[in-house]
Amino acid sequence: MKTPLQLLICEDTESDVLLLVRELEKAGYDVAYRCALTALDMKAALQSQSWDIVISDFNIPGFGGAEALAICKDSGIDIPFILVSGVVGEEAAVGMMKKGAHDYLMKDNLVRLGEVVKREMEENQNRKERKKAEEQLRANEEKYRVIINNSLFSIFLTKPGGLIQEANRAACDLFGYTQEEFRNLYLHKLLYHIDPLIVIKSVNPEGGSNREEFISIKKNGELFHCEVSSILFKDINGEELSCSMLADISQRKDAEQQLRDTNSELKKLSNHLKNVREDERKYISREIHDQLGQLASAIKMELDWLNIHLVTADEKAKSRIARALDTVTIMIDTTRKIATSLRPSLIDELGLNDSLKWQCSEFQNLNGITCDFEEIFDDTGIVLEIKTELFRICQESLTNVMRHANASHIQVSIKDITDAFALYIVDDGKGFDTSQKNSHLGLVGIRERAHSINGHLQIRSEPGKGTSICVTVPKE
Repeated sequence: MKTPLQLLICEDTESDVLLLVRELEKAGYDVAYRCALTALDMKAALQSQSWDIVISDFNIPGFGGAEALAICKDSGIDIPFILVSGVVGEEAAVGMMKKGAHDYLMKDNLVRLGEVVKREMEENQNRKERKKAEEQLRANEEKYRVIINNSLFSIFLTKPGGLIQEANRAACDLFGYTQEEFRNLYLHKLLYHIDPLIVIKSVNPEGGSNREEFISIKKNGELFHCEVSSILFKDINGEELSCSMLADISQRKDAEQQLRDTNSELKKLSNHLKNVREDERKYISREIHDQLGQLASAIKMELDWLNIHLVTADEKAKSRIARALDTVTIMIDTTRKIATSLRPSLIDELGLNDSLKWQCSEFQNLNGITCDFEEIFDDTGIVLEIKTELFRICQESLTNVMRHANASHIQVSIKDITDAFALYIVDDGKGFDTSQKNSHLGLVGIRERAHSINGHLQIRSEPGKGTSICVTVPKE
């Protein structure tokens, strides 16, 4: 199948035109041609359609190859121009080549015409593609330059080692340097770190992208917090470059510090309120035990005396005294239970293991739910605050199990785990979906108590598979 060819010929001899067309057809082209014998014909032809190639004689009466070439150049259209003549000298042909002609042939030797046309058309196509790519590259460069120069972040283009090649407008505004001044600076010189090698490695990553926080230095010596994101790449020439984006995060760091300060103050307030609450519990427990307990005991002693010495009292009076004694006994037991519930003396007098063991026993007796305590941890050395918080966490957890879990068995234990120890409360109840947000006050209280002793709370549960609560506390 022949290759279509749109041919514009500047030739006044018809036989020569036919000779050119025949040579091209022999070379495999399906030629559609038009002749231009004057400058006006040439201009009109170029405006009427697109052409694949122009073949021109050197000498045409009133017109010629030099003028035809000039018209092609002035049109701005990139078309291969081949000079074919029977009389042109080598010097004239070379002059035409310098002006832009792509090749020349003698009319008495057209054997190379097909080969020359093919070569020039291929080179013309390559030129068009290269020009299109260059235009696209320029358009992209302009687009990205506009984006970079209007970016709110400082952007630097650096060579390996950190020498700044380019900096955008935001970088100039932030640091106070001009573009020319930046080109004499290394990026890591704008950043402060106790180890300069860390800075160089961070802003010139060896393996892809990187992000680090630093303190940066402005031209006037002012310091500010910044975050630097860097990526290593190669440009179109294969040269290795680094692109770094620097963001001023001073406001964020200030906000983070304010948040930390606020959290610290809230933690102190929470601990203060917790300690006040424990002190109040201890005070109320002691008052109930010492005052109400003693008063109840005194009443019981009086009733015992009456029961012994009122020998002549009738049966009805003795019965009332016996009922009063029973009531006072219940009152004494209840007072003792309330006082112990508020603040078990075991925490202060013995230790965490004994307190938890007593708590499990009391829970089992009161609720009829089996609650075992496994004593496998030496609690010697644990400070009173941590003992109290773990006791309260267990107390709250058991209350939650009683109210919500519908469990038949609970296992409580403390285990040693290297640099920490952990309190476990495991039940075989109905469980719940931990992926659902839960703001139950019991769990919130447990979480806050764990946080107050620098502990970590982990809750594992699934519907129908019970619940496991673990509070891990680092060893002092």
